Amino acid sequence: MNESIAAVIVGLLLSLSAGVRVTLPLLAVNLLAFYQVVTLPRDMDWLGSGPTLIILVAAAVAETAIHFIPAAGTALKAAATPLAFIAGTLLMAVFAGGGAATLMHLGVTGLRAMTEPANVASLGLFGLVWNTGELLVSIVLALLSALCVVAGWAVGMVSLLALITLALILLVKAFRWSRSRPAASHGDA
Repeated sequence: MNESIAAVIVGLLLSLSAGVRVTLPLLAVNLLAFYQVVTLPRDMDWLGSGPTLIILVAAAVAETAIHFIPAAGTALKAAATPLAFIAGTLLMAVFAGGGAATLMHLGVTGLRAMTEPANVASLGLFGLVWNTGELLVSIVLALLSALCVVAGWAVGMVSLLALITLALILLVKAFRWSRSRPAASHGDA
């Protein structure tokens, strides 16, 4: 039973990571399989191979670099939505995984589009901070899933609960900030 709980948690964490950066969680799974930390199903052996490792490293570097080019990063994020769904589904192998990746990806894409004026106003500095944050979130999610594989489902549950709590706190703060901002600007006029 603990293995199935861990598998669901790992799949969910990797799926969420795929919603932020498509290639990084695939690379994480590739490395875990390549170094024989996990055993992939027979029909997915290709994911743990050396050639796939080379391709995923190149893709992860390219994806990360492109996201630091303001207009290209936003366009790539929008175009990559189907890839996030496929990666999430592949990583979880159930509908919830692909759905989680797609929802995360659409959320990040929407936020990226909404913050584009801030990026332009800051001459691209906001975009650099945003992209670095996306990269770090994806890496943390992939590392947490790897830690869950190595340390067990309890670590995954604690990590997942901590992430959910953090996400809720950030959402509440963002909502409060967005609600207070228009009121302050109307009062100044």
